Amino acid sequence: MIRKPFLAVTYTLLCLSSLFFSSSVTCVTSTSSLPSTFYVTYQGYIQNYFSTSNETVSLWVQFLNGTSCGPKTMNFTFSMEETYENEYIVKFMLEFDNFYDEISVPATVSNGHVYIDSTPTIFVVNPNSLIDGNTIELFQTENLTLSGTVFRDIKTDTLLNNYRVASKVVITEYEPTNLDPYTGPLLFFDPLTGVLVRASDKITDVLLNKLGVDFIRGGVFDLLDYSENMNFTLVRSYSSLVGPILIIIFIVAFVLVVFFAYRALKKKKRDKRKTYTNKSLKFRFVRYQNMRCLYVL
Repeated sequence: MIRKPFLAVTYTLLCLSSLFFSSSVTCVTSTSSLPSTFYVTYQGYIQNYFSTSNETVSLWVQFLNGTSCGPKTMNFTFSMEETYENEYIVKFMLEFDNFYDEISVPATVSNGHVYIDSTPTIFVVNPNSLIDGNTIELFQTENLTLSGTVFRDIKTDTLLNNYRVASKVVITEYEPTNLDPYTGPLLFFDPLTGVLVRASDKITDVLLNKLGVDFIRGGVFDLLDYSENMNFTLVRSYSSLVGPILIIIFIVAFVLVVFFAYRALKKKKRDKRKTYTNKSLKFRFVRYQNMRCLYVL
């Protein structure tokens, strides 16, 4: 079970995000199967608010041989192809700095999960399990288990031209053998296919292990590209409209200020002219009366 303090904080943050970026699109789970051939590409990076002008923040890549490195960004691609009925080939590519490696391995699909050497990958889950409040097991090895609780529908960030993608968010935790559980990544899945569309924080997977990587920590891993037959539900990000909206508001406010200033100035001049006219008439009237009195005398 997810620890309560972490769940409470995450719940609050996701609720605020959902309120700000809410839209009319609703995620609905489906029994639809994966396409026979597809690919998904992600980019990992550190978000701007994690860095300052005085330091350079990078991702952390820990290799199985004990070495490590800190690239600023990285790309990895998960692709899958059905060769024969119920027989698949999964390809995985990882690239950052001077590192590039890829692997092709046979895979099987069972209960909506994709298995590599009998170990499920986090890149695909059963879409029918993505029900709010449901607890799902993402993978289990001899030393580590990753499980999570399905939280809710959300539209999460992508790197696709100011679009967000409809998804189900899963709050996870790692359970090492003979050790206390600790916080896992936030994982976002397409509710129709169960394909991963975003991840954050520390991720590990059987496919990363195949390339000699123990885990990647820090930052987020956003959707960068995907095959058209995936039919993800994209929603225009409100943040892309902030600039034009602010410009329009500024122009309207400027026009209103000028208009009301002009009206106020015009009214002031009119009142001043009226006051001057009244004073002049009164002065002439007095002189006329005085002259009339002198004439009578």
